[in-house]
Amino acid sequence: MTGDTHLRAELYLRGDTYGTFDAQQSVLNRVKRLEANGVFTDSMIAGEWQRIRTMAEDKRSGALATYEEFRDWTERNGFSLEPAFERRNRSYVGLDRVDDVVVFPVVSLAIYDDTQLQAVFPCTDAEESHTYTVGDALEAFERGDEEWLAQFDTVTVGRTEPWLEPGVETPI
Repeated sequence: MTGDTHLRAELYLRGDTYGTFDAQQSVLNRVKRLEANGVFTDSMIAGEWQRIRTMAEDKRSGALATYEEFRDWTERNGFSLEPAFERRNRSYVGLDRVDDVVVFPVVSLAIYDDTQLQAVFPCTDAEESHTYTVGDALEAFERGDEEWLAQFDTVTVGRTEPWLEPGVETPI
């Protein structure tokens, strides 16, 4: 990528899944290598979220604020966060209560340039004919394809730090 771009990679990992640790570590290692090679000026595990977050009672509102930020980006670009992110209703046995919840993916990646959200992965185009995965994004960065990221419109987010507490740093 060009020297005047200061890309920050925020990696989000879901911590309540089994059998995904190696795949998550592989993505983390690729992101760290891209940072070491100067593609990203900064990268971090921006936070670890759980599978389901209740809109009304979430005590870690950063997960839902991040989701809303990502959703704003997809709407501007004519994309959808589904099926990787799922928003649905959850009911409770024996209760009349139904909550609006978000189910988060095992791995997601957001790319920022200062206060501009450049892209979110995974995302799906409006026709649902193509899903851009975290792997697609990393492959484009690894091959030095400067034009690939330009296909997405940015959204100003007004922040330079993740909404969620940074996760535990893992060496390459």
